[in-house]
Amino acid sequence: MRRIGASRPIAWLAARGNSWRSALMDCLFLVAIGALSMASYQFYLGFYSDDWALLASMRLSEGQSLIDVFKEIVRIHDNEIRPFQFLEFAALYKLFGLDPLGYHIINSTVLLLDFVLFYLLVRALGQPRLWALSICLTFMLAPSYSTDRFWIASAAANLSMLFFLLSLHAHWQARRHSEEGFWRWETVAVLGVLASGFCYEVFLPLFLLATAALFVFELITGWSHSARGRIVGKAVLHQAAMVSAVALILVVKALWAPRVPRDLEFIGLVSWTGHAILKAGVINYGYHLLMLPSTTWHVFRYHADAAMVITASVIGFAVWTRLYTLPNPLMGSAATLRAKMWVYMGCGIVLFVAGYSLFPIKPAENGPNNRFAIAATVGFAVSVVGGLGALTSFASRVWRKAILCTALALVGMSSALIVAAVGNFWIESFRIQKEILSDIQNHVPVIPAGTTLILDGVCPHNGPAPIFNASWDLSGALSLLYGHYGIEANIVTQWMTVEQNGLTVPTNAEPVIYPFGRLYVYHLGRKTVYALPDAQAAQTYFNDISTDRTVRCPPDVDGNGVDVLNGLIAKLHRLFGKANAAPKSPTTPGN
Repeated sequence: MRRIGASRPIAWLAARGNSWRSALMDCLFLVAIGALSMASYQFYLGFYSDDWALLASMRLSEGQSLIDVFKEIVRIHDNEIRPFQFLEFAALYKLFGLDPLGYHIINSTVLLLDFVLFYLLVRALGQPRLWALSICLTFMLAPSYSTDRFWIASAAANLSMLFFLLSLHAHWQARRHSEEGFWRWETVAVLGVLASGFCYEVFLPLFLLATAALFVFELITGWSHSARGRIVGKAVLHQAAMVSAVALILVVKALWAPRVPRDLEFIGLVSWTGHAILKAGVINYGYHLLMLPSTTWHVFRYHADAAMVITASVIGFAVWTRLYTLPNPLMGSAATLRAKMWVYMGCGIVLFVAGYSLFPIKPAENGPNNRFAIAATVGFAVSVVGGLGALTSFASRVWRKAILCTALALVGMSSALIVAAVGNFWIESFRIQKEILSDIQNHVPVIPAGTTLILDGVCPHNGPAPIFNASWDLSGALSLLYGHYGIEANIVTQWMTVEQNGLTVPTNAEPVIYPFGRLYVYHLGRKTVYALPDAQAAQTYFNDISTDRTVRCPPDVDGNGVDVLNGLIAKLHRLFGKANAAPKSPTTPGN
């Protein structure tokens, strides 16, 4: 007679095998879609802004070992205590030198790993494949953190997310093991927290949210099975190491990071953070979601080519097909589905707010300042899927899945098209930079140390992408080009003023002053160098030569560049009379 119990291990192993196969197929799908979405720009990007200053410091370091170049960039540039960010940059420099392709391939690889680990984490939390894959696809294709795809100096945000996800995976494994196994996994989790926080800070609030959620979950599940005091103490112990690691990072940075202000006012900080979160909400849920059809149409009309449209269409079709063929979790009652989706929306909004709470820099739509939005975009993706799922609950059961898959496919297709369009501006920006540097080298064969060169006849942005727009990017690029330190450089903008002691450029802190004496202006259009020994010579130059500087460039917004994608920020600035407001760049490079 057949023993029924003997088939249980086989059935369990078969179920586990099916689970692993389905997870593998979903991960491969994410990698394929992610790689396809990056194909239009991946191999043509270059260096921008802070990259030039960092590269110059490493190239001109006396020692060229990994340790030497790492110590040099930390000494000069680490204003936020981010050793893992600079270790990554130093390692990339040793591998690829001044060839940007390798840097961007590694950055894209890290992003693909982020997408896979994010999916696996959502699945580990018990969410059905349809919801897990929908959330990860929405996050992966979102244009709200596009800068992290294009700019090497901000790629540390992607590495920080990698450590964040590895840490949460380890922390989740720790709570599933015995006391001995718990501490092994928890040690890995704490190391992940430290690596993430000392690489980039944006995920620290999400660590605290995760530990708070697991603390509450452990209380709820264990309350009826254990003494109340004991379960509370056990839950506190299980989360204490993670919380302590986050606290350590915050204390270290607050006490010793040079860029952290020493005169912070709590009420002012709360007000500024609230304003930034509100603005970020308008940008993400207004511009990147509600205005997505309008933005997509604008991109299609003015900035897309056939390859971009075909690629985005393939992505949209693949997303619809993959999601529609997954098991259907939408067949239950409308009330049950709606309740679950409201939970998704609520959790997503909380994650979104937390993602902006620690780093409330001015949010941006498509420009460099959206490099801080990657953590908040996790919440954005969860809430968007929850919102779309809630809307489908009002439809007939037979149509719910088709409607949801269609909506997500359209969002993914539109997002992929927008990101590709933004990527083209970054590609073109690098081409412009190379042409500028080549032109300077051809017409200014020698720039001695101690010289200041001001570049005239160029604009600071190409759409949302920076060209040269700070006190360190052109300086770093010229230091690389001429092989020595001691070259100060900037560009002429309408905000540059002539003072008695030199040319002055406004910044967030003190104005940057370029003293007269060894001060020269190179006019790109005229191919001519002009000496500015004193204020009178400078005033003559700006009155007679640089006569178009107030109208030469299109209006731009600090951190967002030039609005070329039908954005909200430029409209609001024009509405309130702030268009082309003086850029307030920091006085030192750093992300």
